[in-house]
Amino acid sequence: MRAEQVQAFIDVTEHGSFAAAARHTGLKRSTLSAAVNALEDSLGVALFERSGNSLTLTAVGDSVLPDCYRLLTSVSRIKKHCHQHLQGVESQLGIARDDALPEVFWRQVMHDLKQQFPLTAISVYLVPPQEHSQFVQRHTVDIAFGLYTAEGIDANAANLAAVSMRLVAAPHHPLSRLPSVTRDDLAQYTQVCLTHVQDDKLISEALFSGNYLGLTMFEVIRDAVINATGWALLPYPLVKGALEAGTLCTLNHDLALDSHYYRYVESDNRGVVATALLNKVAHFLAVLH
Repeated sequence: MRAEQVQAFIDVTEHGSFAAAARHTGLKRSTLSAAVNALEDSLGVALFERSGNSLTLTAVGDSVLPDCYRLLTSVSRIKKHCHQHLQGVESQLGIARDDALPEVFWRQVMHDLKQQFPLTAISVYLVPPQEHSQFVQRHTVDIAFGLYTAEGIDANAANLAAVSMRLVAAPHHPLSRLPSVTRDDLAQYTQVCLTHVQDDKLISEALFSGNYLGLTMFEVIRDAVINATGWALLPYPLVKGALEAGTLCTLNHDLALDSHYYRYVESDNRGVVATALLNKVAHFLAVLH
């Protein structure tokens, strides 16, 4: 039994006759007939009842048809797996990232990657960037993306783009009523900031005081600020929609704040899928600028 014989059986079944199947597939009628006859000989059963130009599936033909579809799907997957291997396409890809970039972007990127590389198993782990390097070094993930300050940049991380940051608060927060805020103004209110694990301790990235609420995801921080829990320093790509919708306000200031960069850390051997992902992230950041 060969895959092309099974395909011929399915083609004839779907189109109702050898002649119709030949027209749709571009194969000769005699080729299709020979393939089906060979399949019947190898199985030892008749798959069709033939009456002149009329074909009807036999009971056994009807019963094996679903498995024939499954068989061709498996054959196709085997061929694709082998083709991907020859092209250097990873069978698995582990990704760590933060959520400094909008989730709508990441959803689309994951969709596009699975469409382009359907047989690559992709795992994504959401974690603050301060923890990315250890995940890559332990080979837990293959590549990691995150937002870093200039001071906090890992030596192994490579730069993708500078990211504009915004001091933000809810429109009804007291800070939003001030024409410009100072360090002392900010210290009077809760800062909602990023928290990460370091040496088994929680470390919060608070700027000016011990009055903070530490959370592990930028989107959760943004939502807490929208709820007027406090103020935050957040990446512009993430808060752009909320600023345009009026659910957040930019706080004017003359403070000297650290520059922030979106960077990636990777293992030694970057594959085809990881390269495609890296290019998509780089393109998104380039469009922002």
